[in-house]
Amino acid sequence: MDSPSETDAGVADHVRRQEVVADIGQLALETDDLDRLLRDASDAIAETLHAEYSGVFELQSTEDALRLWDGAGWPADCIGTATAPVESGLQTGYTLRDGGPVLVEDYRSDDRFATAELLDERGVRSGITAIIGSVEEPWGVLGVYSTTAGHFTDPDISFVQNVSNVLTSTVENRRTRRRLEAEKLLKSQIIETSPVGIVIVGAGGTIEFANDRAVEIYDRSRDELESFSHDDLRWDLVDTDGTPLPAEELPFNKVLESGEPIFDMEVGLRKPDGQRIWVSVNGSPLETDDDDDDGGRAVFTFTDITDRLRLEGEFEEILTRITDAFYALDEEFRFTHVNARAEELLQHSEEELVGETLWDVFPSAAEIDEVWDAFHTARDEQKPTSYELYYDTLDFWVEANLYPSESGISVYFRDISDRVKRERKLEETIEELEQSNEQLESFASMLAHEIRNPVTIGQIYSQQLSTDENPQAVEYVEEAFDRIEEMVDIMLLLTRGDGATGDRGPVSLADVARDAWADVEACGATLSVDVDDEVAADETYVRHLFRNLFENAITHGGDDVDVRVERLSNGFSVADDGVGVPEADRERVFEEGYTTTGDGQGTGLGLAFVREVADVYGWECQLAESDAGGARIEFRGVEFLGE
Repeated sequence: MDSPSETDAGVADHVRRQEVVADIGQLALETDDLDRLLRDASDAIAETLHAEYSGVFELQSTEDALRLWDGAGWPADCIGTATAPVESGLQTGYTLRDGGPVLVEDYRSDDRFATAELLDERGVRSGITAIIGSVEEPWGVLGVYSTTAGHFTDPDISFVQNVSNVLTSTVENRRTRRRLEAEKLLKSQIIETSPVGIVIVGAGGTIEFANDRAVEIYDRSRDELESFSHDDLRWDLVDTDGTPLPAEELPFNKVLESGEPIFDMEVGLRKPDGQRIWVSVNGSPLETDDDDDDGGRAVFTFTDITDRLRLEGEFEEILTRITDAFYALDEEFRFTHVNARAEELLQHSEEELVGETLWDVFPSAAEIDEVWDAFHTARDEQKPTSYELYYDTLDFWVEANLYPSESGISVYFRDISDRVKRERKLEETIEELEQSNEQLESFASMLAHEIRNPVTIGQIYSQQLSTDENPQAVEYVEEAFDRIEEMVDIMLLLTRGDGATGDRGPVSLADVARDAWADVEACGATLSVDVDDEVAADETYVRHLFRNLFENAITHGGDDVDVRVERLSNGFSVADDGVGVPEADRERVFEEGYTTTGDGQGTGLGLAFVREVADVYGWECQLAESDAGGARIEFRGVEFLGE
């Protein structure tokens, strides 16, 4: 049984320990200086337990070592630098994992742990450790050590645990405070760097807070904004129609009255310079954990949508100017816009279409492969597509052009029923003309055949006529038959084209030109030939070509006209020094029936025949002015033999 003196001593020690714990707790409440608190706590433990060493060890961020933060009995160079490893075989490591206080009565005989080098170097034999923090989130370890084995008792363990509890509370409060400060700073940074304006309106309707973006949007200083009420007349708040907002429609009043958030409310307001801007408003009642907060506050975000509304207005104006029918689809083929012309052709109003899918409104369109493929290719491959077809549901021919974008597809379309009818009518007309041409060609061939036989007979007999009695009459008869034969050749070429020409052989342009000149009544006209080339052609038609050109030159240039056949770089030409052809008539002269003789004798087929010959042989034929001011018929693209 303990003696009275031992009992009194035990009570005194217990009271002393309680006072030390209370003093440390009071200091924790009074100071934010963690260094002082840890130093005083470690000194008090060593002094109270009559131990040589005590220490507060902080767990490093790598969690593989404990650093001596502060303590009693250690050399000065150990404070802040000395470390102890965190290992399962050491008392400190076990303490961090177990959480409870750990007593070692003698490191030399305790087979649970090895002695840490930091302790072994100083002859430590016994010690108590307790965790600071929690097992889940440890801060470090509190330890007290003696060079005497069995130095510590069970009350000492409770004392160390109580001190560690005070330190744990302090450290966790410090952590919580830092976390809250970091969160507050983060929230402040988020609010101040937010791309949207943020304001808080107090219970009295006055702005309590405005971030930098709100200051920028409203073009007013923070102090000025915080002096405004939400319904200040200087805001000049209006709805999208320009109508002043009644009190019950003001954003703050709507949130306060309903207790519910508002979203995307578009409001117009005035800046100090009188400029009207438009903002999209989102707002919500502001609730806090403060019991003294009576509520009635709200937080709002504002986005400046002035430019967006302006662009939307310009876009709407552009759409109204589009004469074609137009509609827009999103990525799911839902209608997002339909202009008036599209409403008319689709036989649905914009209100009926917007939000609906194309395939739901026009299910038959989904069954048309050409339509389905055009829309899906445009969306999936992001490339324009088009289609043209008759859509039975709407009863018209449609021509549609699809232009994709990241947000969907723009579709321009029109009713081309009238155009299709015209094209079909044109095709029918062309078919009829082709049939008529075939009939005309057949008739021309038959007529040429019927005429050529008697003409040939007439030519034979005319050559047997005596020229003694009336030589001029005989000459006229021969010329008439020759002219009829020429007309037959011209008619066949004009109706048959390439099919009228015979086999192509080498033809000397110079020889044929001179032969053709001999066939015309040159009178005082002269011919010069400056071309020595040959072409692959039917000599008869080339001679007719030159003869028509020569006769045309003499007819319009007079009996003394000079005619020249000349070589060009890629062809040849026939030029004269006559009166020429006005520029306005240079294309018309090649038309069938065109004549300027004025005596009714011209057939109007001469130059038409010339161009037809050129076309047959692939030559380009055109009329120009000669160097002498007359006419020059040029033939280009001529392939000369031997080149």
